[in-house]
Amino acid sequence: MAKVISILGVLLLSVFAPLAAQDRAAEMIGALAAEFRAKGAYEVDFEVAVGEYRTRGSYAVEGGRYHLILGDAEVYADTSVRYEIDNRRREVTINLVDTASRNILNNPVHAFDFLGSEYVPTLLSEHDGLTTLVLAPAAGNSAPVGSITLTLNTAELQPRSICYDFDGERIMVRIDRIGALRRTFKTFDRADYADYEWIDFR
Repeated sequence: MAKVISILGVLLLSVFAPLAAQDRAAEMIGALAAEFRAKGAYEVDFEVAVGEYRTRGSYAVEGGRYHLILGDAEVYADTSVRYEIDNRRREVTINLVDTASRNILNNPVHAFDFLGSEYVPTLLSEHDGLTTLVLAPAAGNSAPVGSITLTLNTAELQPRSICYDFDGERIMVRIDRIGALRRTFKTFDRADYADYEWIDFR
């Protein structure tokens, strides 16, 4: 009888443990999204790594707008229009904001908001004060990004890194700082780029 009970216990654990882990992952994703939605205005400093390539960047968010700096490039966006500035080539490319994107380099306003998106969160590990979640594309998701691996500081629920998998090509973003704005939020001003070439894809 004891052996039967032991076997039943193992079977129940094998069923309920993954469910508990998935619930924990969904809970953390929900809390993370709520925290960023409540911030209003903030800055993020980060480093991007693709293979041996490394570069530093930062972005500021205020409401639904953002200003991102990465190397020689800058991006300004409001809730509908995105201005991508190549200061080396002296070009301004105008496009519509991809509101469905959760890529930190493409739409940082929603980089950590996976609620209602087409990703299914799973708890990968939780130890040494860090929690790692994997967000896998749900069935029918047509997004170009494959899985997303997100590592958080468990106690403070602060992102430490986010890794995107584009069909085997990995883009790692390490988060160095998330905090209050250090200067007045900068918005796009056409006069600053009057002598640039303008390309409009809207």
